[in-house]
Amino acid sequence: MTTLPEKTYFEVHAEELLKQAGLNKARFAEQMGVARQNVQKIFGTKNVFTLLKAVEILGVPLNTLIGGEKTNSPAAIIGFVEINGEIYKIKDKKDIEDLMSKV
Repeated sequence: MTTLPEKTYFEVHAEELLKQAGLNKARFAEQMGVARQNVQKIFGTKNVFTLLKAVEILGVPLNTLIGGEKTNSPAAIIGFVEINGEIYKIKDKKDIEDLMSKV
């Protein structure tokens, strides 16, 4: 069983993530649709819907906000698709695009 951290990476490094995204707290609050005084609550949230909205605004993967893991793409994709008896491994956006051209 995986042990979850007590605090998310976002909670500990929120201001750094805002800076990397070129945002201040007021602009982030506006984009999140909350009052400026509620930004600290957003930083400490464990609500997945709120975190997903922050992901869109900050342009970082969800796994970065939660655990600080860095990836080169916004979504880590690993999967397999079978088309007409042939199996294709999907690991990034390019693989999806290549697969779509075959369908």
